[in-house]
Amino acid sequence: MKHIMLVNAVHKEQMRMATVDEKGKLIEFNIQMAVREPITGNIYKGKVLKVERGLQAAFVDYGGVKDGFLPLRDVSPGYLTEPENGQGGGKPVLKTGQEIIVQVVREVIGNKGALLTSYISLPGRYLVLLPNKLCGGISRKIESEEDRQKIKSLMEQIKVPEDMGFIVRTAGINRTKPEIQRDYQFLMRLWKDIFKKAESVSAPYFLYQETDFGVRSLRDYLTLEIDEILVDEVEAFRKMRAYLKAVAPRHLRILKQYKEKVPIFEQYGLEEQIRAIYQERVELKSGGYIIINPTEAMITIDVNSGRGSNKRNIEETAFKTNVDACEEIARQLRLRDLGGLIVIDFIDMIDKKHNAEVEKAFKKALSVDRARIQLSRISKFGLLELSRQKKQSTIQEISYTTCPYCKGSGLRPSLEYVSLGAFRKIESEAVKGVYSELRVSLPHEISLYLLNNKRSELLKLETTFGVCIAIEGRSDMAWDMLEIQQSVKEQALEVSAVQGVPLLTLAEETEPDADAECDLKTDVEAASDTEESPKKKGRRRSRHRKKKVAELPVENILSASVIPGIPAITMPTPISSAQSARFPEKPLKIVTALPDEFYPVELSGDIFAPEPEPEDSKKE
Repeated sequence: MKHIMLVNAVHKEQMRMATVDEKGKLIEFNIQMAVREPITGNIYKGKVLKVERGLQAAFVDYGGVKDGFLPLRDVSPGYLTEPENGQGGGKPVLKTGQEIIVQVVREVIGNKGALLTSYISLPGRYLVLLPNKLCGGISRKIESEEDRQKIKSLMEQIKVPEDMGFIVRTAGINRTKPEIQRDYQFLMRLWKDIFKKAESVSAPYFLYQETDFGVRSLRDYLTLEIDEILVDEVEAFRKMRAYLKAVAPRHLRILKQYKEKVPIFEQYGLEEQIRAIYQERVELKSGGYIIINPTEAMITIDVNSGRGSNKRNIEETAFKTNVDACEEIARQLRLRDLGGLIVIDFIDMIDKKHNAEVEKAFKKALSVDRARIQLSRISKFGLLELSRQKKQSTIQEISYTTCPYCKGSGLRPSLEYVSLGAFRKIESEAVKGVYSELRVSLPHEISLYLLNNKRSELLKLETTFGVCIAIEGRSDMAWDMLEIQQSVKEQALEVSAVQGVPLLTLAEETEPDADAECDLKTDVEAASDTEESPKKKGRRRSRHRKKKVAELPVENILSASVIPGIPAITMPTPISSAQSARFPEKPLKIVTALPDEFYPVELSGDIFAPEPEPEDSKKE
């Protein structure tokens, strides 16, 4: 069947490649975003930061955002050294601070760093060169024993260094010795350049980046079924032409530049098919549909009969829908590049023969997939499990970002739930009784709900606690966000006539010492004696000298404001000494962080100085 490869590289922010059949059906699809270029396959010179024996792995600084994770089983023997002082049980070990050449196997995912390996692999058109791994092999996709023997005899004629290995790719079938030799020499020159650069630089250092998007598309997706390659960008066309000229000259004739005014993907009707890749629901020919739901641990795929149900024969309907789903699921796995553990929930079938036929159809549909796949059988619950190699991020991960409102869950709280939660927060602030005004900012729908459905409750809060609640709607706020701006009340200041400073909330109270407590008791006793015999004047003095308060009126002190523009404050009538005894005579510490208008007194003088002795007592 004739296939066409289309490369859309006009926009550097997003480059796409698609393969379509003669009917215009999308067969293969790949995408690359400039803001998230893939690092899989890149080669770095890193430095070992730490070796964790418990994890059997090492953490390597290769220059990325997060340190890479290098399993010890993926460390080449050339980097292991003999242990010192008998450490490591006499086995060669990897030392901290050692420099090592590594390649990225898996990109950074969430909080997990990139997965690294020291066994470098350089993929070409027909071969994969393994510079530090002594082995040789042929792709598992080549199942014919005759083809495998032919390739094996052909590779024996090519001289490969003893410390290097290679793997023949699927594209190497029916290739001549000059073609494979040309690809091998190209990879050897590339490795020599990388190794030479690594010797002259210090870690961490970026040594090699995977090839251009267009060249990579030719290397990985060019098959014998493709009869035409169309490229809509001049620079990408030149790079692809140079690569084919060096590796596969016979394909130069099928490479063409697309020059039409209509966009290349629109010309072949692919835009609508590409949009369907990002949807979780995919329709089937039989009227059924499948639901693809990626999760953290696995990817679940559910098969449903939908409109294709037949009430007369349920078993036949289930079998037909499952067979149609096999082909479409295999296609979606390729297009979306889904990897990891995948669980498929087929429609339950009673006949065991139908189960076997569905397994056979699914295995056949997966045969064209380039990724390694391990497949199980359908269980008694109708579940089929498979594991697919994950080479890079999925199409959704490359093109989409996590929703800031639902955090990737796809769900958000209902209007009533969010509104009641907002009302409870407003209520908790209002009942404190210390605010004169609350300005609440909410999304428009939630603010309208509160003003229309909770108007009486809001009015009750305002009247009960003496607070003004102002609610406004904002379009730039997230669905469940809430902002409250509080205005503190101008509370009545509890003022001591003795000290003339605000108490409790506007000052930091200090503990009176023993002398002050003794003086307070003496003042109380003296006050009680005075009330009983006001005419009699007591001449006996206490052992401890009393800390008497100056007779200067508090009104005069407060009127002498040092701050211009602030009117004098008229204080209430001073209270008696008997009443003032309940206040500690030791002065309170004034909080300097409070506004100055709360303390319109002249702080330069000592208003708490002891009272001078009367002149009569001096004369005596």
